[in-house]
Amino acid sequence: MSTEALANKSSNPSSLSNEMLPVDPFRSLYVHFGMLLGVDDFQTLDAYHRGKMWYHNAWLHGKGVVWGLEASLPSTDSTDSEDPVPTGELRVSPGLAMDGMGRELLLQQPACLNVSAWYKAHEDDIELQQAIEVDEETGDIVFDAHITISFQGCLNRQVPALSETCDTSATSTAYSRVVETVEVCLHPGLAEPTDKSDYALLRLLFGLSEPRVDDEGITLESDLDVLQAKAEILAASEEEQAALCQKWFKHFAIIDGMALKPETAMGTSNFASFPRLPEGEVVIANVIGIRLANSDDETKLVAGSIDPFVRPFLLPTCELQTLISASCIGKSNSGGEAGESPDPMVNDAGGPRVDPESVSMQGTENLLFSTVGPPLMKASVDAKGLSISAFDTRDGWVQCDIKKVDYNTEEKRVNVELRDAPAGVLIRLIVKGTGESPVLGRNRIPLAGGIDSPAGSIHQGNDFVYMFRARSGS
Repeated sequence: MSTEALANKSSNPSSLSNEMLPVDPFRSLYVHFGMLLGVDDFQTLDAYHRGKMWYHNAWLHGKGVVWGLEASLPSTDSTDSEDPVPTGELRVSPGLAMDGMGRELLLQQPACLNVSAWYKAHEDDIELQQAIEVDEETGDIVFDAHITISFQGCLNRQVPALSETCDTSATSTAYSRVVETVEVCLHPGLAEPTDKSDYALLRLLFGLSEPRVDDEGITLESDLDVLQAKAEILAASEEEQAALCQKWFKHFAIIDGMALKPETAMGTSNFASFPRLPEGEVVIANVIGIRLANSDDETKLVAGSIDPFVRPFLLPTCELQTLISASCIGKSNSGGEAGESPDPMVNDAGGPRVDPESVSMQGTENLLFSTVGPPLMKASVDAKGLSISAFDTRDGWVQCDIKKVDYNTEEKRVNVELRDAPAGVLIRLIVKGTGESPVLGRNRIPLAGGIDSPAGSIHQGNDFVYMFRARSGS
């Protein structure tokens, strides 16, 4: 369900939405002297070069916006613009994107849509009905939407054509050009940020994602290998880290690459072995909080905001080279300038840490605290990894008996249930990162202590020690 704004079209073109341009990146025309050329030969010649470019783009560049395609609304984005958006119109500026099939999507002129008219045309559609809410006080219609751009091929420029013998239905003209244009659409509902990557191990190595787990909550062995490699890099000396980074980057890039496979089965379509199916759209932006008000029997757009940060994007290779080079010049591995004291966390192995501000008592028999960093290995979160004592002015320090320890993986919160209320008001909590039974992260690395504790290694972490008053009084 969508409404479209088409650009780049000439007059009266014929759509190719169901008749794709020929694509064959691995079969070319072999010409020899005296060869009789037909339509199929010219299509093969065209399909080879088109297919080669799209195949390269799809696998080595991927999907995203290259430049432009800025979405704007009159009420939020264009008040100070030299070219203001007309009241009630959603506008997308000219720009370039690339879809998952490697096709270039060029919008040469602004695409505009009257939001009120769009709503009137689709107000009975189920998808839109599920997205809207009605403000009970004002009666305004409120909903979210998102904008996409997709490939559209159109036939153009009719020329005289010979009719085939015995074909009485053939016309005397035929289209002689294909115009590659785009379709800009508005869809009900929000689009999710497109940060999915096929390179899961590399993203984990660079800290861009969390370790994956199986159905039982156990970290995958492949991800454990990455965490161990990362810990090895962080624990290495300054002279060894660059070589280790290169080694493990190559190692996990190869494993990720071997796991890649196209969505299309080879030999089943014109886009065989392409990474994505041809029916692909590129998200441009979310349109949040669209509000339509009824005034004098007319629906008017009165509010809404644009969020472009859900779009995928592509950077030129030259810019990537500059950014990568700049990050390696003039800085030590500690990330500081020459002469500065090294960051004590630079060689930290990546174990979890306890947030001191999260420590509290809930009631008289439940002690709570939360961790940051990797989630905890649930089997290591038990009474053997904890120590809780209370200070009484008469009896001194009294050890608290732990009844049960629960760990909430999503919130990274530990709930320690005591058998009895602490004997004193001064509580001392120790979460072990050392000794025989330290608390471990899912990366199998011991607790590194608190947020401000020194760096921990893959073999030895730090104990988290914290004292606080459970209630007022002495």
